[in-house]
Amino acid sequence: MKVRGWWMRWPAAALLIAAVVAGCGRTGFATRPPSTDSSALASWVSTPPSSPAPFSTSSAAPSAPPDETITNATMIYYDVTGSTAQELRAQMSEDGPLSDDGHRFDARTNWYISWSWPGYGTRTCNLQDVTVTYRITVTFPHWVEPTNPNPALVSRWSAYTQALATHEEGHVDFVVSHYQAVATAVKNATCLTADAAAQAALQPIRQHDLDYDAATNHGATQGATFP
Repeated sequence: MKVRGWWMRWPAAALLIAAVVAGCGRTGFATRPPSTDSSALASWVSTPPSSPAPFSTSSAAPSAPPDETITNATMIYYDVTGSTAQELRAQMSEDGPLSDDGHRFDARTNWYISWSWPGYGTRTCNLQDVTVTYRITVTFPHWVEPTNPNPALVSRWSAYTQALATHEEGHVDFVVSHYQAVATAVKNATCLTADAAAQAALQPIRQHDLDYDAATNHGATQGATFP
């Protein structure tokens, strides 16, 4: 896996973007600006804002299709068509979310953590009033079922997507449980070192993603394999 960092300055605020890719026994790590989140992968998309200002600590797709959903994440669905398991596999392999290093995955979890404080970028700041928020998106397959689909295939797909959602949820839950470590790190820093401290506080989250994928074989041990 490749791990890279990307961050940019905004007036009176700092933003660090980190993205984790996972799904169906394969995983990678990539970063990208939030403006590329909605990459026209699907018919149903709850598009995150491109500006850091509206970031919130939880979100949900307002009109999602009848697929798996994950608490605290915005679901972005891409269509999968076919009437056999082999056709569905081929479609996901062709149209699944693409990582920055050119690999496709059945599902992809991206997490974004931002922070700001009064006087950001100056020597006379107020780190005790730091604000840290997160935004998480999960790109996920949606099967557009044919007329009279095979009941066995329907059952198989349902079991697979449930397992895939369980795996992605593991990434999501850890971010939600640990993102405030950034605030703790900032408060214990100085105005000149707070940014570096915030970035360092993200490393345990990144490491968890790597360890979690290794322990679950990227979701395979949780049943996230298809067909």
